[in-house]
Amino acid sequence: MSVMAWPSAPAASPLLRQCSAALGDRVLRLQDEPLAILKALYRLGSLVVTTFTSASRISQNMNYPAFTDGEWWLESVGERCRLRQTLQVQQWHTVLAVLEPTGTLPARSLLFLDYQGQPLQQIAVAPNSGGLAFEELVCAMLHPDQRRLNLPAGTPCRTTERLAGLSELERDWEGSRDDDDFARLLARCDEHRGILYDAVRDSFACQVLPETLAVVLGEAAERDAATTLCVGNNGVRLCMTAPWSSPRWQESHCHLAHNGALVSLDMSKMSSLWRLRKPGDGQVVTALEALDARGNWLWTLSAGEDEQQWRGLLRDSVMG
Repeated sequence: MSVMAWPSAPAASPLLRQCSAALGDRVLRLQDEPLAILKALYRLGSLVVTTFTSASRISQNMNYPAFTDGEWWLESVGERCRLRQTLQVQQWHTVLAVLEPTGTLPARSLLFLDYQGQPLQQIAVAPNSGGLAFEELVCAMLHPDQRRLNLPAGTPCRTTERLAGLSELERDWEGSRDDDDFARLLARCDEHRGILYDAVRDSFACQVLPETLAVVLGEAAERDAATTLCVGNNGVRLCMTAPWSSPRWQESHCHLAHNGALVSLDMSKMSSLWRLRKPGDGQVVTALEALDARGNWLWTLSAGEDEQQWRGLLRDSVMG
């Protein structure tokens, strides 16, 4: 059985290096206890929460709930919109408190990073909110070493066996009844979706022109059709359903908005776009999924309120 070498993980992010240069002055290192800090966020009042991914940035105005162990998710529902945020807390590690503006980081904000030094979320206290809760939290969780950060290096290359035979892959794909089942299938290629999608037939995963995504977003806005956009990183997965605004373009970035949520998608990072068909809730669910040049997941766009309406939109918009 043949093997494939996987690229090394990225080194510490520019944001972490920037904070390291300001450490002990504008930026303070907090104890490496992100779960305890997450549990205290409900006291900070109104927050501006920004989630970072390799090709997107999502900001939203929200209040964190009072988390309890084992329930690391939150959901909010409004008129024609829904947000679900799931935290993979085992990936959260470093926490920094920003006292004064540092680069793009605002004052009175917290920056959470994973074990590789990649940013997961930025939590900024909204103006005139939270009182002294931010300062009290920083004082209570201050790390004794304010002179340095251990910037993690990329992990070494690994090798992974290639996937099983085509019939077995497609049988497991058809048997996937929920996200957990599909995640187990993806785990067999170490989350490298491009290999899986290349392996199966077009009735399961079919590559379409990347320009399709912009057309679908524009057409959905024109029809006032809600769609579901899912993005994520090592520690956060966000799924947002809404009738998004018409796409606004700034060079390669596509900006979407709805009710205080702002999404920026960097289309230059998208190397391929796939139309997927998977079982779900008694019917076949269709989605568009964007991958980068390494075949790694960037985001997924799927139905919002009505699967049939979504399929009609795709039928009119998809460019093969």
